[in-house]
Amino acid sequence: MIPNEVIERVRRAADALALIGEHIRLEQRGSGYVGACPFHAGGEPSFTVYPAERRYVCFGCGARGDVFDFLCRATGRPFGVVVREVAARVRIAVPRDRQGAADGGRDERAELLGACEAATVHWQKRLRGPEGEPGRAYLAARGIDAAAVVAFRLGYAPDGWHDLQSALCRAGVSSEVQHAAGLLAAKDGARRKLYDRFRGRVIFPVSDARGRVIGFGGRAIADEAGAKYLNTPETLLYKKSRALFGLNWAAQAIRKTGRALLVEGYFDAVAMHQAGFESTVAPCGTVVTLDQLALLSSVGCREVVLLFDGDEAGHEAPLRAAAVMLKVGLAVRVARCPRVAEDDSDPARILKDRGRSEVRETLEAAQPLTEFLIAEAIERHGGEGGARASVEETLQVVRELMPHVLATPEGLMRTKFERAIAHRLDVHIGSLRAAVQREAANRSSG
Repeated sequence: MIPNEVIERVRRAADALALIGEHIRLEQRGSGYVGACPFHAGGEPSFTVYPAERRYVCFGCGARGDVFDFLCRATGRPFGVVVREVAARVRIAVPRDRQGAADGGRDERAELLGACEAATVHWQKRLRGPEGEPGRAYLAARGIDAAAVVAFRLGYAPDGWHDLQSALCRAGVSSEVQHAAGLLAAKDGARRKLYDRFRGRVIFPVSDARGRVIGFGGRAIADEAGAKYLNTPETLLYKKSRALFGLNWAAQAIRKTGRALLVEGYFDAVAMHQAGFESTVAPCGTVVTLDQLALLSSVGCREVVLLFDGDEAGHEAPLRAAAVMLKVGLAVRVARCPRVAEDDSDPARILKDRGRSEVRETLEAAQPLTEFLIAEAIERHGGEGGARASVEETLQVVRELMPHVLATPEGLMRTKFERAIAHRLDVHIGSLRAAVQREAANRSSG
């Protein structure tokens, strides 16, 4: 591993403007230099290099970082290879190895980032090549256009057991690093029997807020038995409970509007961006977590709109997410996807079959999460509510809503929630609050 102090010396000595300028055309504008971003389609001058700060940022797709990040992403080379190449140009000697480094964790992260970037570039090439025809056909059938494929850096992993492993080893990324990055799996846990984790799948790179690839989601395109989706396992870089697919592309729109659209899957997120709903993100195969909501808050989100599938599972998803979402200070609304067909009720299908206006109308009809929870509980226990409901039905609804009330922080939000429940059920607010306090006391003593 390259010592951290050597990496910093090379970074300071490197001419970021010149190195990046070898790959894209840049023109000076104020203290920065702008050009068309090489990492997403469009051609607008959204890419800016700041020479004094030795960094770049794209205000279109969210890619950002230093000269090493840029070269890894632009060339597909691993981090260590890029550092050594730049070091040679600025005549700084780099030791071949490093033992017992205190900051080895940072170097390990850099190696894993380099491996993920190299894998992304490899799978992009595979999608464009002759072996990528099944992937291209599948994406086209799902309504994903060429511009979205480029913007989201989608790829294709062929069926071979060692396609990626062999390519990355030739590029200088060891099998051990590939395994640590979650790119390779081990047969029966034996490290010596490594093989490509992703095979016969369309690949969705998952990036952090800086646009660096940290993991992947793979969608099987064959009808064979097995997992429809396969995700990177937990690694030093990738924790699925702390990742949101599309956040690096959605961050600018979220900052501008204060609103994030949360969909279930990768295809939904890509299709929504393609249709102009640029504040869309998706959890990576998880129920919404506090860490993911914190990520949204960090980019200026004040309201989340849940747009889940119209099937039974999508209908239950807001109920599963409620316990977490009620704990934070974000406004939350729930939009119900209409059912297009028996199995075609997700946002991507609706956009493809019915168009953007249908999704826009669905979003406009979204209701506050607390109202959704009350309506759902009433519907499940008699569908009446109010004075016409029986005592038994009212008690059942109260019992179902009690965990949601207790998940809501004390104060204005809980008070409003309690009043809404009391109004819909036609019960005295004092009686309802007394029941809430008894339940809270029981939980704390239990």
